[in-house]
Amino acid sequence: MVHQTAGSMSPSPPPSAPAFPLASRAKNFCPQSPVSHTHTVRVRYAETDQAGVAHHAAFLPWFEEGRVALLRRLGKPYQEFEAEGVHFPVREAFCRYWAPARFDEVLLVATVVEEVGGASIRFRYRITREVDGMLIAEGYTLHACIDDAGKVQRLPQEVRVLLRGS
Repeated sequence: MVHQTAGSMSPSPPPSAPAFPLASRAKNFCPQSPVSHTHTVRVRYAETDQAGVAHHAAFLPWFEEGRVALLRRLGKPYQEFEAEGVHFPVREAFCRYWAPARFDEVLLVATVVEEVGGASIRFRYRITREVDGMLIAEGYTLHACIDDAGKVQRLPQEVRVLLRGS
């Protein structure tokens, strides 16, 4: 979200904005942690509006790209989980927009495994512009762990170990 004051644009929330759920954890965001990955995306023309600004709907697929790249980097791509009957549908998604992303800009999508529960995983994302490090957006997705029949199941122990980096 960008707020305009006196002709300047500032990527900061207005005084009346509700507290951002990730703000209290922002200082703990560590893209260098063992269970993190930074993935590069380029804003495609099809992802922009007539003004050349990335549409808000483009950000969740970029989160997904970051999450898939993180699992691949950990040595266990999504396809392997699915072959083992382990699926991770999104239960909840949140995105806070701080500044516009524009056509053909290169963005960095930092993805961190924030929380590993008994039958769920929370990934956190931070999208910055490569050229100047400007924070574009941040958010999270919460995923359930289900089996092939769609029933909630506990995360297998080896998955918990992989995602905790221990």
